[in-house]
Amino acid sequence: MKQQHTGALLVAASAAGFATLAIFIKFAYAAGANIITILAGRFVIAAICLALILRMRGISLAIDRNLMKQLFFMGGIGYGAMSLLFASSLKHLPASLAAMLLYTYPALVSVLSFGLGDEQYTWQKGLALAICFSGLFLVLGVSFDNLSMLGLVFGLGAAFVYSVYIVVGNRFLKNVNPMVTTTYVCASAAAIFILVGTVTGTLILNLSLQGWLAIIGIALLPTIIGIMGFFAGMIHIGATNASIISTLEPVMTVLLSVALLNEKITPLQVGGGVLILGGILILQLWAGKSEVAEG
Repeated sequence: MKQQHTGALLVAASAAGFATLAIFIKFAYAAGANIITILAGRFVIAAICLALILRMRGISLAIDRNLMKQLFFMGGIGYGAMSLLFASSLKHLPASLAAMLLYTYPALVSVLSFGLGDEQYTWQKGLALAICFSGLFLVLGVSFDNLSMLGLVFGLGAAFVYSVYIVVGNRFLKNVNPMVTTTYVCASAAAIFILVGTVTGTLILNLSLQGWLAIIGIALLPTIIGIMGFFAGMIHIGATNASIISTLEPVMTVLLSVALLNEKITPLQVGGGVLILGGILILQLWAGKSEVAEG
């Protein structure tokens, strides 16, 4: 299998994992959990599971001290801040609009990557990105009525922080095992949320079985598979391509909502999903060939 296709499949698997996040969070909220408890539990469980898997596979967690510091900031500051900003945007905006704002990050990643010289711009990438965003707008069915400026700031802030996180990861993590990087990212994020929860007294430990199962689900699918798959795929195809392919996530979220939460799907959402898949197809079959020819 070509390196490009391998990377695309890994990022698609990551998107499928991330797509379950909203579903599990709804289940956790229904069980009485708050956002700090959910995020602390998510990253603690994920870090422990990943460390155990690495131990069983005989993979060392030993890394350069400078890289360890970078991963601490990426996980504790970058990914942690993005998670909090996105959760805060949901308090002021409809979920569809909050998701739309977060998914401006592929465009931001592209601008940052091109501006820093990490990747070359091609009009095929631009076309794929535009098509994916058009499809995303239809999938989410966004309404701009009664827009909260505070929610807008939180949502765009989450997108910007996540974009910087991705670009930094693309620069520094190409030669590091994705499972190792994900373990450190999760461990540092866990430390931050445990500290915040302890200081503010917001950690809730006496959750029901449903609550803990939801948090375990968040740790396994959106966190371990989501983060690890994205890093692994990005190594093969770069930050811009990975970000564009990750727009599959809201399509999958809509499908899961229909299957598990009895939500309705409209013809426009179906059309949006087709557009997103078309944009990714252009990226894989057209933009990819262009890059090979230029190389």
